[in-house]
Amino acid sequence: MKKICLMAIIAFIVATFTVHAQDNTVLWKISGNGLKKDSYLLGTMHIMCEDDYILKDKIKNLIPQVDVVTFEVNLASEENKALIPEMMKPDTSFLKGLSQGELLKIDSILISQGLSVKMLEMMSPAVFVSILSLKSMNCSDPRNVKTMETDIQTLAASANKKIDDLETLKFQIDMLNSMFKASDLLKYLEKIDEMPAVSNKMVTAYKAENLKDLETVIYDSSYMSKEEQADFLTKRNNNWINKMPAKMTQSSHLFAVGAGHLVGNEGLLKLLTAKGYKLTPIL
Repeated sequence: MKKICLMAIIAFIVATFTVHAQDNTVLWKISGNGLKKDSYLLGTMHIMCEDDYILKDKIKNLIPQVDVVTFEVNLASEENKALIPEMMKPDTSFLKGLSQGELLKIDSILISQGLSVKMLEMMSPAVFVSILSLKSMNCSDPRNVKTMETDIQTLAASANKKIDDLETLKFQIDMLNSMFKASDLLKYLEKIDEMPAVSNKMVTAYKAENLKDLETVIYDSSYMSKEEQADFLTKRNNNWINKMPAKMTQSSHLFAVGAGHLVGNEGLLKLLTAKGYKLTPIL
């Protein structure tokens, strides 16, 4: 009886540790379901301050082991390079439809942040919101922000790895243009004083590789509606999950996508498991 109790306690401790450990990694091995080679899924954080940024050895060491590195979008492709100027263009109709009071409110908030609504005459709304997001991170030197995908792509190129993607830049441009409206900008600006704290929570959760905390920040602190979250995360996850099996059958891939795509009931971790793959945390 004592041995049974001891084994039960050990099993409980192991189970508890395993659950905790699985919550604390952004890198997962994908195996089983007939795969001849293992593939991997990495949750990235697209932009980080240089002071917070680190590309861990477990990621660097993995790149030479796979055949292909696959991003959401391959910005280095000639097709996508040609589209980048299009992505930067201002949308002259973006603010139309807002009341005079709403326009004044947007302008007032931006002025308080050292910005101006006239910036929208020089760049696309998506680029403008990226600047606002970066500002919320309070980097000591915004000129030295780091992008994980850029570093991974550089390492992949050095290792002569093929680069692939899950969607086109045109798809992303069209998606952002269709779902991000002037009313969304106003919602964001109304919460702008809260955004540094939200960004700090997100960075802290990411650095700790704590997916539960990351999921809470992403879903509870978003200025997007549930419908917009579905367009931005869920629908794209389901698009990708239909492409990933064929890619993994042909080659060993490292899929590097925003960490927000890993979490949630329709995140890639659960969708891959539902398709019969084994997901193993790389700690």
